[in-house]
Amino acid sequence: MILIYLDSLLLVAGSTFALDLVTLWAVRQISGRDASGCRLAAAAAFSTAVFVTWVGLAQAGLTNLRSGASLLAAVLAAGGSVIFVFPGMPLRCLASALFHRYLLTALAGGAATAAYSATRGSLAAAFIAAVGTVAMAAEAGWGAVHRGIRDGLFVVPVQIDFGSDRVSLRALIDTGNRLRDPASGNPVIIVEYGAIEFALPREVRGALGQSGDDFAARARAIAGSAWSSRFRAVPYSSIGRKRGMMVGFRPDQVRVADGRRTVITSRVVVCVHTSALCPGGDYRALVNPDILAAA
Repeated sequence: MILIYLDSLLLVAGSTFALDLVTLWAVRQISGRDASGCRLAAAAAFSTAVFVTWVGLAQAGLTNLRSGASLLAAVLAAGGSVIFVFPGMPLRCLASALFHRYLLTALAGGAATAAYSATRGSLAAAFIAAVGTVAMAAEAGWGAVHRGIRDGLFVVPVQIDFGSDRVSLRALIDTGNRLRDPASGNPVIIVEYGAIEFALPREVRGALGQSGDDFAARARAIAGSAWSSRFRAVPYSSIGRKRGMMVGFRPDQVRVADGRRTVITSRVVVCVHTSALCPGGDYRALVNPDILAAA
């Protein structure tokens, strides 16, 4: 008679899914790639299903979890989950993601085994040790936990309306951004040029696309465009540059959702930044927190 213990399989499935989800999340944070929570959950469910299937076969006496076939199945499932989470990733980046996936899984497995032995068979202790090890390793090596908490709290969806055009993007609520328009006193949102380019008139795109840092030439070009009434000049200071001027525009409306509420205001100036604000692309704008405080 073949016996399969359903209660133990369900326990293994739940703990394996949670551990795989945490591990894939850590790999996402380490790699700096974008991947939805649904995709992470689906990938974790796939690798969990493979593992639980082999555990069930082992309970039935049809295979051995220490066999080469079992190890190969685990390696392929873990690798397949990474490929699913990050489709189209360049080969070099994929190799790095796979390395981190296998490394974190090995560390978790070692910690779980040690905790299980030290506590004389406590599955709860083994699970806590495994998840804790993944989190600590990811944080110690790459700051993944801190970055994930920061992104969850401070990276928010933003919509900017210019007439009939709407720009939707993710923005970081940046406590270091205290810029204000000197004329109106309105706080500033700094947006990557590439994120807002499609909403800009042709003359404005041409002005911002000029090489060099000739603000006066850009201002003259914008002054003759349809957006002359929206134009703002915002002074700023940064590392390596004590005084500079940013090109800004008055939007019709801005929506910022911080998780608790949605702030809708027109008392904002949108400044255009010609370079990427986040190398990983997690956000494409910097929001002055005074926008939320004022509301």
